[in-house]
Amino acid sequence: MSRTNSQAAICTLALLFLVQPGYASHQVPDYPVRPAGEYANRVTKAGLIVAVEPVEDPEQQKTYFGSHLSSAGILPVFIVIQNTSATDAYLFDKSAVGLGDAGEDTGKGGGRTALQLGSGGLVDLVGSPIQQRENLMKKGVRSTTLSPGSSVYGFVYVPVPKHAPRKKMHLQVPLTNVQSGEIEVVNLFF
Repeated sequence: MSRTNSQAAICTLALLFLVQPGYASHQVPDYPVRPAGEYANRVTKAGLIVAVEPVEDPEQQKTYFGSHLSSAGILPVFIVIQNTSATDAYLFDKSAVGLGDAGEDTGKGGGRTALQLGSGGLVDLVGSPIQQRENLMKKGVRSTTLSPGSSVYGFVYVPVPKHAPRKKMHLQVPLTNVQSGEIEVVNLFF
């Protein structure tokens, strides 16, 4: 190997060692997942367990998202949906998840509210910086069909005041029974 090629190889290796730590510093760990029945804030309905866990601690936000999202008016809420039915499959459409009025009756009218919200009043990530938006989207919950025994998990992002305590929140999670077409709306308060 010529001296020029060896110097180029050494420079390339040195560059890789310098770039790798910088790249690794942008990696954030995944949020820990437990079975839906193990979360304190959960609802069981029609063979489904839906649980939420708001991540309000700024240090946890820094650990799992690389920034303090609350200071940007974003509350990450971890959601776990588990289908415990032996026979029914459910369609979960993340775009149908919405915020309801925290004081609202959660009867039949509560089901219509979530469907009318469209985007659900949840945070639109379009204005976020590119790297932050990619991380938030990667960690976000995905729409899916929940076959019997399956589950889905991830984050939804709720708008909160930047410099004031947040009020009690009401998250509505509609799930459609694939066989009957009936919509089950799960109401969670936190």
